[in-house]
Amino acid sequence: MDFRSSKILNWILNRQELSLHYLSEVFDISEQMLRKLIRELNAVFREKEIPTIKILSDGKLKYSEMSEEHQKKIKEILLENDFYTYRLTPNERKTISSMILMNSNRYVTATEISEYLEISRNTALNDLNDLKEWFLLNNMKLHSQVQKGYKVEGSEENIRSGMMKLLELNLDYYNYGNGEILDTFQHLLLRELHYEDRMPVIQRIVKEEENRHDLFLSDFSFMELIIELLVLLKRQSNGAIYPETISIERRKSSKYPMSRDILLRLGDYFDLTIPDVEIRYFVQCLRKKSYLKSSTTNVEEIAVPIMIGEAIYQISNRFNISFYLDFALYDVLVDHIKSAVYRAKSGEVLHNPFGKEIEEKYPEIFKVVKQCMKPLEQYIGMPFKKNEITFLTMYFASMIEKDRIERMRNQKVSVLLVGGMGRGVMQLLTAELGQFDDIIHIAGIKSSHEADSMEAYEADMIISTVPYTHKSIECIQISGPILDDSAIFEIRTMATKVLNEKCKHTYIKKAEIQELNQRKNSFLTRDRILLDVESASWEEAVRLSGNLLYQDGIVTKEYVDAMVDNVKINGNYIVIYPDLAIPHAEPSKGALKEGISLVRLKQPVVFEGKEEKTATYIVGLSLMNAKSINDLFYNLIKMFSNPTYRKQMKQVKTEWEMYRLIRKIL
Repeated sequence: MDFRSSKILNWILNRQELSLHYLSEVFDISEQMLRKLIRELNAVFREKEIPTIKILSDGKLKYSEMSEEHQKKIKEILLENDFYTYRLTPNERKTISSMILMNSNRYVTATEISEYLEISRNTALNDLNDLKEWFLLNNMKLHSQVQKGYKVEGSEENIRSGMMKLLELNLDYYNYGNGEILDTFQHLLLRELHYEDRMPVIQRIVKEEENRHDLFLSDFSFMELIIELLVLLKRQSNGAIYPETISIERRKSSKYPMSRDILLRLGDYFDLTIPDVEIRYFVQCLRKKSYLKSSTTNVEEIAVPIMIGEAIYQISNRFNISFYLDFALYDVLVDHIKSAVYRAKSGEVLHNPFGKEIEEKYPEIFKVVKQCMKPLEQYIGMPFKKNEITFLTMYFASMIEKDRIERMRNQKVSVLLVGGMGRGVMQLLTAELGQFDDIIHIAGIKSSHEADSMEAYEADMIISTVPYTHKSIECIQISGPILDDSAIFEIRTMATKVLNEKCKHTYIKKAEIQELNQRKNSFLTRDRILLDVESASWEEAVRLSGNLLYQDGIVTKEYVDAMVDNVKINGNYIVIYPDLAIPHAEPSKGALKEGISLVRLKQPVVFEGKEEKTATYIVGLSLMNAKSINDLFYNLIKMFSNPTYRKQMKQVKTEWEMYRLIRKIL
């Protein structure tokens, strides 16, 4: 079982129409691999006496009307998995590791994580090393001590905030109305909070208190509140109390009685002493929720952020986008939509120079974004202009494209081991093949006479200890379970070849990646970098970045003027991330080639608007199409949201050092 199997089972439960073509697009795998996946699911269905999935001649999937008993069995399949039977993706693995670390009130060793997640110790160590940067970015520190392990250091506020964001960005709201968790990864993530025992009790008590206080939450907010209570109870059971920084005045809030009654009842049930500071803290959680019926008068400052979160969830869910640990991109989206709300209400118009091209290139994304923004439009009583929708389309398109590249990078070759030796010998061979963990996955072990009847889609490659060939699967024969240099070379060469063939079925072809790398290599030159310069105003800073493009023959002089005019007309939306501005103009204003420039100012400049924004890094853009700006937006945000990269960029002294650093990052 993996994330694809889990998604398919969820879609079957919800009676969604599926086809091989649709699933191939969503998961970026070949239809051949999908047939194998469905064959595996059908084997489980037969074992559980569930009607199997049929593949029709036109590629559509057909499954019988599921009885309540069959639906119950599918739910059991989803939730009976553990880390041995469910294959975690690298992002899923790191997300759960970070939750384990934040949950613990003691040091956790790499060995403990590797044994718990059923991964190698080296993989666990690499993940922990990557997570150090993530914790720093979220105002925490992953402290390591020899012979003790790893422990998260940070304020209680930041630890809870990190746990909540992990959960909010990685849970499926589709089944929130039923209060069910039906995704295997989400089940494994929430299991760290003992949700199976606690969630039914929390749901019952909250529902009873809703009735008693005559305050009724929306489905979305109801389950969000349940998750917050799971985190609160877990922290309480660890002896972690919210700091005494919350005003006593919170007791006067209309939500205080409901907060008090919920928490005191939960404390009694789970034998926990809940202090008043936790009740005051939970008042703020209640304030931030949307209600079908409430006495709250200042609704807008609560409702708009909730509706923004729901819109982002709906769009992400439609395109199978997972944020995992990527809080920075989520926050950028939230900020952009908040600004769009302000512009819609004030009548301001934001011009997107690539608007028409983005709408034409990504019609499905544009359509879904427009549809999912309608509730927010109805709430504020104003429609969003088409350019606002194209900007949001651009953000989501960049995420989808990058997600596809990442998935391709994480694909592995499915390998079947064939041999006539005993179980012990084949297990030794499996252990030896662990050195290829980055590129192959052991799908199973068969004897040669069993393998003769095997279908082509059961494996991508065969490694055999006996003479064996298959008409449609690449085979390698090795002499025994201990691999010599020749066997190691042959296995990796063959696996790489097979993986390249698999990648031909994905959206991002090998040729496209080569083209992307070539573009990155020429996109920025050291002649277009200027460090530590004085600038008296934002206009002067924008002109500095534009003149670097002009001097290198990338744009005309008129384009530089258009970059300045764009800010004067459309405001400070070009500050897309704290301390980073990306001035640009329409290609028709004088863009000759694609390229960027980079200016690092001695002191930040102010870009005026409803909210003032400052920037020290000014990245001038000359782009010819929507695909280029999607790629650049994503990479700039990823670069500037990484504290290690930001620190390195701040420390470099010369333009040449900056050029080499950015080349390395990209």
